[in-house]
Amino acid sequence: MVANVHYTNPNTLRKRIANIFIILLIGIPVIYTAFRLYPLLTGPQITVYYPQDGSYVSSSTFQIAGKVTRATSIYLQGKAITVDIHGEFVETLVATYPYTILVLVAKDQYQASKTVTLRVVPK
Repeated sequence: MVANVHYTNPNTLRKRIANIFIILLIGIPVIYTAFRLYPLLTGPQITVYYPQDGSYVSSSTFQIAGKVTRATSIYLQGKAITVDIHGEFVETLVATYPYTILVLVAKDQYQASKTVTLRVVPK
């Protein structure tokens, strides 16, 4: 009785290795390109820590605090504001009765922009 012995052809093995190499050769640059394009495709992002939209502020003078990412400039009420090296900002404002509308606009190096609008009500 003869046992079934399966031999792998060396040419088949070389073809498999060549296919894997080609997939890696094409796949790695595609993944890296997608990783580098992500900020361009998503644009800037603004996160406001305080105050939240529609919240009451305890006095007519209050602070707005938040963070901006992937932006080269940020504006509050049309005026450029400064951010620290981590992208965080704090600005002092005056609230007027019956409510104050705050408009934050961030722009990136490709002129994509993100706008956040908040309303605050003084007590």
